[in-house]
Amino acid sequence: GMGGPSIPILVNELAKLLRYAEADACWIRLGTCGGVGVEAGTVAITKQSLNGALGPYHQTYVLGKAVQREALFDMDLCTDLQQTAQSLGFPTEIGKTMCCDDFYEGQGRLDGAICDYDIDEKMEFLQRAHAAGVRNI
Repeated sequence: GMGGPSIPILVNELAKLLRYAEADACWIRLGTCGGVGVEAGTVAITKQSLNGALGPYHQTYVLGKAVQREALFDMDLCTDLQQTAQSLGFPTEIGKTMCCDDFYEGQGRLDGAICDYDIDEKMEFLQRAHAAGVRNI
């Protein structure tokens, strides 16, 4: 995928096109993810995203200042998506998604070239993430 740092470029460009077209749109991201405490094959439907520190916001820098933006999602849409997926026979779970700025360390992977933590630290973090409502990364 593009990764978190490149997404604002895409979103800004698409939002400008939609505004110029006077279109009313809903944004849905489809793709693969790593489940956290869910069975393989479960469709994870995001009601809120958390950053890599499990904070309920995306942080960026604008004009040298840290700006935090909440990332909450439409619960009616979440429910509609869940009902549709279940009607098609897919197991689903509505939860939170943890977003990361990198593929290896940000996700707690142990197979990267740089790994300053062990399996016990990884599992402790994943348990904290699950307790915070995270169901996919």
